[in-house]
Amino acid sequence: MRNFLVMGAGKMGIVLAKDLVDSDSKNKVTLVDISPTQLNKAEKFIKSERLFLLQRNIEDEKQRETIFEGQDVAISALLHKHSLLVLEEAVRRGIHLVDLVGEKPLDRLKYNDKAKEKGIIVISGCGVAPGIANICVGRGVYLLDETEKAIIYVGGNPLHPKPPLNYSILFAIESLLNFYERKTSILKKGKIRKIEPLSGVELIQFPAPFSKMECFYTNGLSSLLYTMKGKIKDELAEKTIRYPGHVQSIKILKACGLFSRKPIYINNQQIIPREVLKVLLESKLKLGKEGDVTLMRVVVSGKKAGKPVTHIFEMIDYYDKKKGYTSMAKTTCYPASIIAQMIVSGKISQRGILFPENIFHSELYNPFMNALKSKGVNIIHKVIFKNRKS
Repeated sequence: MRNFLVMGAGKMGIVLAKDLVDSDSKNKVTLVDISPTQLNKAEKFIKSERLFLLQRNIEDEKQRETIFEGQDVAISALLHKHSLLVLEEAVRRGIHLVDLVGEKPLDRLKYNDKAKEKGIIVISGCGVAPGIANICVGRGVYLLDETEKAIIYVGGNPLHPKPPLNYSILFAIESLLNFYERKTSILKKGKIRKIEPLSGVELIQFPAPFSKMECFYTNGLSSLLYTMKGKIKDELAEKTIRYPGHVQSIKILKACGLFSRKPIYINNQQIIPREVLKVLLESKLKLGKEGDVTLMRVVVSGKKAGKPVTHIFEMIDYYDKKKGYTSMAKTTCYPASIIAQMIVSGKISQRGILFPENIFHSELYNPFMNALKSKGVNIIHKVIFKNRKS
């Protein structure tokens, strides 16, 4: 048996655990969460004798210490605030770790020497972006002699947009609001620069019915800011894709003070606008039965043998009606599941604190992409040479 520990029984954790159970009859999965309701929901959805449930509070140090016992590899599908807690514990315990979260890469790299000493693999940012997008950037840079620019365009959206925001919530609402608030880091002329969120709005086209979308800068580069420094001469940035008008709607909400964490008083009652907004958005922006779509385009341009070349990696992924998986869950969880199983099977030889672009840019690129394709997530790679296409 191959023992996998999945931490977090939310939307992503449940799909991740089920995929691990379904992928191989030798896989045994222990699913950990603080909520008995979520664990019961997972048990009913997964329906497997190889699924084991464990109720633990990740924030409690003593409870956190107990969950890694007997595991081959741990996969974190927890909130961002818990990510470094479990990374530290996994390194201390000497257990391989795959994490959907990839933020604060420099804080993660502080554990590199200890992870190497323990002989373990810790890979952060193993979803869609960071994750698949990082691998595409790494691959494009690897295939070029000189890289001028790399831009990631990515976003999950409802298949059929509806007012008021033409959007449906596909992951944690707190993470979504943070996403629109944080200053955005990009790489420009070799230096990290900070720009305003929701800036740089431009139109982007995909095949119908997504022929008119908008995109804007967001703070999603994570490890790429450091792993690609010195490798990309001009610009490295990420832009999120939404239906037209979405950015303006979010700016209106922010301008009205609804993102504020500062308490206000109404009829002698203290209210935090942001908390009210979270409740309202969660009730108004539920994803309907029509499902969602994830759009991604990674454009890496530069030179090969002195001639201009552009590598384009593109994905249009839809909700899986048969399995009941959102596209966001598929494109986020499948990469982590594949990577965890590659670790257990010994396909990844590197040790220490790593990121997807460090590992899957060369020999392991095709095995990873083929594994994704076998699960129904297909990345199309096009190469554009000067004056001709292939």
